[in-house]
Amino acid sequence: MKNRILFIAMLAFAAFVNISCDDESTEGMTRITYYAQLSLEGDKTLYVDKGAEFVDPGYSAIMEGEDVTDMVKVSSNVNTAKSGVYSISYSIVNNDGFYSTASRTVIVTDPNDPVEGLYGTDPEKSYRLYGGETPYGASFDILILNNGDGTYSVDDLLGGWYCQRAGYGTDYAMEGTISVDADGNITLINSYVPGWGDSATGITNGKVVDGTINWTVEYTDTPLIFVVKMYKK
Repeated sequence: MKNRILFIAMLAFAAFVNISCDDESTEGMTRITYYAQLSLEGDKTLYVDKGAEFVDPGYSAIMEGEDVTDMVKVSSNVNTAKSGVYSISYSIVNNDGFYSTASRTVIVTDPNDPVEGLYGTDPEKSYRLYGGETPYGASFDILILNNGDGTYSVDDLLGGWYCQRAGYGTDYAMEGTISVDADGNITLINSYVPGWGDSATGITNGKVVDGTINWTVEYTDTPLIFVVKMYKK
């Protein structure tokens, strides 16, 4: 009987010690932290004409029901004097040191450049040739920027087939560089698909005419042929 009483007492003491330890381990810890709700006004991707003034559409932040917009820190490298892709970052930190962040992309293009700009692929006249013609079926955005040395950067020579149509992401866009002569004829300088580590075999029928671009890309030894027609937006 004494042994049983001793055993019960030992269990009670162990439970007390565990509870005490747990209390000590959580003492001083923050149980709840309130993050700021950071919101952007306007689109997350904005297009601006080269040389025009850029005005941020705005942003706001709410924390624990209070407006804390004035606590938001903004970092930007936007330069409308030069064509390019720029970014704006927004951040706010709460009392416990946790950040809420947001970002916006700003694309600057020259409306007077006959080649540079944002294009949309023709859904029916753009197609892949591989065991028959398969139209793109939708319009995808393609960005072409003047490099300032007589060449242009293209963010996807395949017209968005893998990157946007198949949903593989930007690693499967065929980025590249082209040149355009006085008659609008296009020559491929280089190309590369990061996701697969390969490039185009070549481009034929490349032409720029009044805001319309056409080219045919031969890709891999199979071969896969991509006939792309785009209109400047």
